[in-house]
Amino acid sequence: MSVEYYVDKFRNLNMNSNKGRKSPHKVCMLLSVMDLIQAGYIYKNRFQLDATLKERFTHFFNERRHEQDRDTPENPFFHLKSEGFWHLAYQDGIDASLVKGYSAKAINYAYLDDELFDYLKSIIVVNDLKDALVENLSDLTDLYTQWLIDVGKSEKTAKNYSQAIRGSISNWMIQENILEEPLTKVKSFREFCRLSETARSLEKFKKFNANGNHMYSAALNSYQRFLADLSQVDVKADIQEIFEDNKLTQTEKTIMVNTRMGQGTFRKQLIEMWKGCSVTGYKNTQMLVASHIKPWREANNTERLDKYNGLLLLANLDKAFDLGFISFQNSGKLMISSQLEAPEVLGLRDDMIFNVHREHKKYLDHHRKILFKGF
Repeated sequence: MSVEYYVDKFRNLNMNSNKGRKSPHKVCMLLSVMDLIQAGYIYKNRFQLDATLKERFTHFFNERRHEQDRDTPENPFFHLKSEGFWHLAYQDGIDASLVKGYSAKAINYAYLDDELFDYLKSIIVVNDLKDALVENLSDLTDLYTQWLIDVGKSEKTAKNYSQAIRGSISNWMIQENILEEPLTKVKSFREFCRLSETARSLEKFKKFNANGNHMYSAALNSYQRFLADLSQVDVKADIQEIFEDNKLTQTEKTIMVNTRMGQGTFRKQLIEMWKGCSVTGYKNTQMLVASHIKPWREANNTERLDKYNGLLLLANLDKAFDLGFISFQNSGKLMISSQLEAPEVLGLRDDMIFNVHREHKKYLDHHRKILFKGF
């Protein structure tokens, strides 16, 4: 089967729906398997519902769940078989026709179409398939609101931004016959970027944005960043750039791609250096992100691989650091931007500090000057 065949299948999953909201379970299980294939944990086309797969499922599920959803990875592990590309191998002596749900006593392991498994080992193709999975998610308003809170916005601001995207801005565009549905129905990053520019050109937008202290443009910017996170378009673009760089050897390209994906030697070096989260000391490395201090896009190839240009951070700290809501003095003391409205939600305190090496300082200087949003 072609890549296009699987992109279409991933875009049109058969999903349970409750009050118009689609269950994220199948999407999260596929994302989990894709991540573990990329990480090399799943290296053969057969995988069991073990603790590692369950933990990865929970990671994605918590980012996409609605209040009524339950963390039940066994359900998509079993029911994905209805999609045609996901298959189950049953224990000896089990009549598959009598099995109505997941049971370790009945099901040995799952496996994919061989072609699909090969596609998922490709860093380029896997991102196209991840993009396709976003199409299955319901109205993104709730996810966007939670994302805003996760990056430090207050509940009031999150509510205002969500209402601006789904309500006011969408209504202005519908009145101009630019849209038929709210902007929260748009799940393509590139399509939203195009529509965002159109929205900014509307006279009604300009008027209310000026009167509202530029709240509407801030909402558009944040929703664009949210979609980029959801579909990983920035990562995808960076990886494509690596493959097109004729100055790099194939081995160098592999190293660079692994670094950009948060895998490989760079991550291992950070784990060896920090032994846990650089700031909190949290030890479970499965929950930690290998974060560049001087961002990938602004760094040269040497800086991208330099372990002193890296911090090992819990995901919420990584997000706040990446967006410039926090930074660090050369002493390692945490700096919190005044634009981060609810730092306590992220567990941030003024007395937080990490152990700075001399080699970190040039990268921290760059982060403070270029990215940090200031006190």
